[in-house]
Amino acid sequence: MTTDYKLEQEELAVNQLLAANVDGMVLVVSNPETSQALLRLRVAQLPYVLAYNRQADHPCVSVDNELAMRETVMQLLALGHQRIALISGQLAASDRAQQRKRGFCEGMRSQGLDDSNCLEVPFVETAVQEIAKFLQQSKRPTALVCSNDLIAIRSIRAAHLAGLRVPQDISITGFDGIAIGEDLTPMLSTITQPNQAMGQRSVELLVRSLTEGTPLKPSDSLLLAHGFRQGESCAPLATPITHS
Repeated sequence: MTTDYKLEQEELAVNQLLAANVDGMVLVVSNPETSQALLRLRVAQLPYVLAYNRQADHPCVSVDNELAMRETVMQLLALGHQRIALISGQLAASDRAQQRKRGFCEGMRSQGLDDSNCLEVPFVETAVQEIAKFLQQSKRPTALVCSNDLIAIRSIRAAHLAGLRVPQDISITGFDGIAIGEDLTPMLSTITQPNQAMGQRSVELLVRSLTEGTPLKPSDSLLLAHGFRQGESCAPLATPITHS
């Protein structure tokens, strides 16, 4: 399995649903700005709602990815961390990854801190090794903000391989709130998304459009509240870092 998006599968799924004469769709795409699947839906004039995506030209139900990441940076700063790095999935293919990176950079810059310490790990197969190598640098980060939970889980493994304890030596946060994060030791600290509400509100928008016969507009988009699951993978900075 890889974390890169298979755009051909995205387009194939939409084409198959169009061929089945569905009345509307709730879907997640890799990047709304470049999605050929969404172009097909617009040409077909089929109502649709994007779940989890957030883009000004489409009706969406999502959370504020930028705000969530800024708040996470602030939480880590409150724990004494200043040398914070972002570990991200494939930026070019995912609007969520891009938004989360923007939020991370905004949070760091707002406090006068370096926002350039970012590592992109496009492939799951090499992620652990890449992150472990990243953590072996002389001025390693004391905290990692990960753009999704799968990367955060691999970061915990990478920290172990690099000889670091989580959270005693390095704090790690995720994004998504997947259930397996609660089964880890240490339990993953992560931004949570209201998955059930996301699906429910997306369907409600779509059904309203079909019932009333009115097209969905970008202005119909909904922004739902995110949360933060306080796990065990974050802790106060044990020893202040001296800057040379």
